[in-house]
Amino acid sequence: MVTVKQVYTSVACNRLPEIVDWNKDGLMCFGASNAVVIYDTNLAGQDPLTVLSHHRLRVNSVKWLQKQNSCTELLSCSADKTAAIWTFDNGGWKVTSTLTGHENGVTCITGVYINGDDLVVYTGSIDSTVRVWKRKDGTTTHKQTISLQSGLCLTLYAHILPIVNKPILFCALDDHKIHIFAEEAEYHRVHTLVGHEDWVRGLDVIGVDNNTIMLASASQDTYIRLWRIQRHEDKIVKEIKVEEKVFQANGITWSVKLDAVLAGHEGWVYGVQWQKDYDKATNQPTYRLLSSSLDKTLIIWQPESHGGAWVESVRVGEVGGNGLGFYGSRFGPDAFMGHGYNGSLHVWKLDKETNQWRPSVVVGGHFSGVEDIRWEGEGKYLLSVSLDQTARLHAPWNRDDDTGPEWHELARPQVHGYDLASLAIISPTCYASAAEEKVLRVFRAPHNFVQNFKNIVGDTFVGDGVKGPEGASVPSLGLSNKAVFSGEEQTGGDDNDGYFVPIELHEPPTEETLMQNTLWPETHKLYGHGYEVFCTDSSSDGTLLASAAKASTVDHAAVLLWDTSNWQQIQKLISHNLTVTQLAFSPDSRHLLSVSRDRRWTLFRRVQDSNRFEVAACTDKTNGVHTRIIWCCSWAIDGRAFGTGSREGKVCLWSKTDSSSDTSLRDYGLLGKPLEIPNASVTAITFAPLKQEDLIIAVGLESGIIRIYSFNISWSLLHELDSSIAHHLTVKRLVFRPPRKEDNNEMLLASCGSDHFVRINSINIS
Repeated sequence: MVTVKQVYTSVACNRLPEIVDWNKDGLMCFGASNAVVIYDTNLAGQDPLTVLSHHRLRVNSVKWLQKQNSCTELLSCSADKTAAIWTFDNGGWKVTSTLTGHENGVTCITGVYINGDDLVVYTGSIDSTVRVWKRKDGTTTHKQTISLQSGLCLTLYAHILPIVNKPILFCALDDHKIHIFAEEAEYHRVHTLVGHEDWVRGLDVIGVDNNTIMLASASQDTYIRLWRIQRHEDKIVKEIKVEEKVFQANGITWSVKLDAVLAGHEGWVYGVQWQKDYDKATNQPTYRLLSSSLDKTLIIWQPESHGGAWVESVRVGEVGGNGLGFYGSRFGPDAFMGHGYNGSLHVWKLDKETNQWRPSVVVGGHFSGVEDIRWEGEGKYLLSVSLDQTARLHAPWNRDDDTGPEWHELARPQVHGYDLASLAIISPTCYASAAEEKVLRVFRAPHNFVQNFKNIVGDTFVGDGVKGPEGASVPSLGLSNKAVFSGEEQTGGDDNDGYFVPIELHEPPTEETLMQNTLWPETHKLYGHGYEVFCTDSSSDGTLLASAAKASTVDHAAVLLWDTSNWQQIQKLISHNLTVTQLAFSPDSRHLLSVSRDRRWTLFRRVQDSNRFEVAACTDKTNGVHTRIIWCCSWAIDGRAFGTGSREGKVCLWSKTDSSSDTSLRDYGLLGKPLEIPNASVTAITFAPLKQEDLIIAVGLESGIIRIYSFNISWSLLHELDSSIAHHLTVKRLVFRPPRKEDNNEMLLASCGSDHFVRINSINIS
């Protein structure tokens, strides 16, 4: 009997403008790779993320459908040419309609309820069309395709027009104009709003009174325009008046006036959102507008009480760092958020005592494929490296309010100029990483991190009393993290970008702090490989580091061994012909296993009383079993067996035999029969940390699924983790947390994948 519980999910939102939405119930939804993620901002002490897997390619936009008081549906659209309507039913989210028919990716989506539960959805696509869908009595049908000739729809917004109670559609095209469509028998263009000088990227509409609506449009020309659309009344007016345009829609003449042009941003403005509130004293409605820009700021605009001119009431944003500004922003309950170029979420809440907006703790993660993860030797934290060029450290925040530990990203030790490929943890405060370059880099935890880790997690590291650097910073033109010692003054004029400031934390850091103040100093660079380093591993006693690079010849495919006491290269282990895909030291540090693209594995044995290794066994064409690339390998916790997994869906277990043979296997052989998973590619394996007769093995597949098997002479499947709790793209690495006294029967399985996710699940086998 296997029970699985979600402990931690870490991921960033996709790097697109309309990818995050927040509703009045405090639920945020965002697109992450091909999944839609629901983030319950009200939850504490447990994982607040629910992952919904449905689309086959990247999610491009998500939108809540808000009724008067409830929000039980949302829309999503994807590069897979489809859109979906999700409904909350029986305690879970499911797709109730899939909208198919576009000839290319769907980039924007909007929808409105009409007559109660009936729904109209509009989807804009790269195929230069906008499609109109209607759901009536639970059935969704395609009603119309609006051709934009060769135009491209950048964003859409639908609203119910007052008086007539019919939908009106605002569509921003790549001609800098906003086109207005209304429905007579079918949708046709009734008017075009001209004024912006660059692409319009954000639209939002709010009802002002029974015959007026206000449209806000945000553009790459750095301006926001407010348009007042109301029923046209023919009056003879003597005084000077604002020029108004008129158009016909649903049998009524409407007038459009440009109400205001808001100039406060210095970069492209990507998002706008209205919020309506009521003044407690007069019970009159008040309006606020939130805007987000690539100039790294969010602004809340409000009309002055006298004169009504729109002015900035709040401005917040990133301080320094290497972000590229904000792609979008949304109001939430007593808070507002922006999502950044790095896929990060930033939430500001109002501090009632000081009346200041303060950044608050949010979820986050990688915004590209995660290549490798490792547990610290005692399982105190998990470290991950990604193609987004960052290393991130995840650990449990033990809150003061008895809600239980809540996992968060606590540090970003490395922010790099290269895509990271692999890492090895040498000691609790030291790790080495490999990227798309020929060198390995070694990092050591600074004093400031050790202090903050103790404050947040309540845990310390052995031997961390040595006073090292306070922190690290990245020089303007450099790639290396440079150590900063306490008492050091900053040099180099006013260029404060990326400069480290020691900071005392008692809760997980915000994105701004992570980007700037949690780097680890780089202590060594290890040269020796001729091509990009592909994989690395360290021995459990921390004395040795092994690494291998991309290779197409025997010489370049050699495994290099390094002595961690002086970082000198000890030995070059030659055995493979092509790239070594994974390395694994045995638990007792006496053996090193390598697997390769050449479909072979090699076991190296430590020579008695030395740090040198020799070949103990290997496979060749006659006894190899695997017929395709071997992607992964792992050791049982007691070292009695090791496993290899390959592209043709085979997992083989190997161990020492009683008899020695004269083949290349020598005294090693297969344990039982290989596990064969049809039509699958095995990309990650790991053994559960249990010392018992049966071996428990977690197997990660290219499809994103994780399976848990037990092996005792034969294989039996115990449990399968589907894409909602595992991954929806290739599983890159699986690692069980080293056993701890307080675990009872619970085991924590960490996994990472090409879908940008890092996940920890608690596995209980009874």
